[in-house]
Amino acid sequence: MYIPKNRIKTNLYTPGNEFVITTTEENYSGYYHSLYTGEFFSGKTPNDSNIVRLKKFEVTGESSLPPNLIETNVIALFLEDPDPVVNQDQWNQKDIVTYLSLRKESTTDDQPREMPQFYYASPTEEDYQLGQFTRYFLVKVNELQYIEVSEKTYKKVTTQSENVVWELYTPFKTQWTIDGVEDDVFDINRNQVLILEQRLNRVGLQEFLNNDYLKYYRSVNINNQFTSGDDYTLPNGLNYQGLYHIMPNEIAMTGRYHGEGEDILLTPISN
Repeated sequence: MYIPKNRIKTNLYTPGNEFVITTTEENYSGYYHSLYTGEFFSGKTPNDSNIVRLKKFEVTGESSLPPNLIETNVIALFLEDPDPVVNQDQWNQKDIVTYLSLRKESTTDDQPREMPQFYYASPTEEDYQLGQFTRYFLVKVNELQYIEVSEKTYKKVTTQSENVVWELYTPFKTQWTIDGVEDDVFDINRNQVLILEQRLNRVGLQEFLNNDYLKYYRSVNINNQFTSGDDYTLPNGLNYQGLYHIMPNEIAMTGRYHGEGEDILLTPISN
């Protein structure tokens, strides 16, 4: 059945304790969409596969806790708890602690999970020889909040490790160029960031990176050198006068930077 786009709200997200699966009464967390009729379904859009009908969690009887929390303690019970599953509009920490105390249950999270931590990337000398390295990032699902993380944290999020709060973030990575012609390096990294924003359908990555597309840039070549004609000869034997650069293996070539021009091999003139 065709439903006009203006009658569907898509790409919504719930961390849990807001909806249950209608057929099983299980707590639901993840993406969902809603129709103009007030109905809710799993998946970002009606075109997603394995869609199930959802219904709002209803407070009934003696307990105001969602069904999956009545028998188990997997909620945030203190300020530093990284398990962000408590809806503060429906209940508060004090009520939860009181409830668990009356049931003689622990008021601390017995399975705390890590929040992703900021990581300051540091290219190695091998990375500089290669001219690039991989940077890893996360962006929050429900807000424009970016964070750069280590490869280890990135893998925990992508594999949905039980030790990290993975469900709040979308992971992504990019190859970051750190060697070459300066102007080219700037353009390459900037284009990579623009492509990522389009792929993620999110903005703000440029601002998060402070538009610093030359971050970590350090050419391993000796660039932009000049000889008056007394230092090198061309393959045809003529003395070379002009700009040149020196590669890491100490070979000299024409041009300010490697890749900018023909990169003709120069032979040193013996004293």
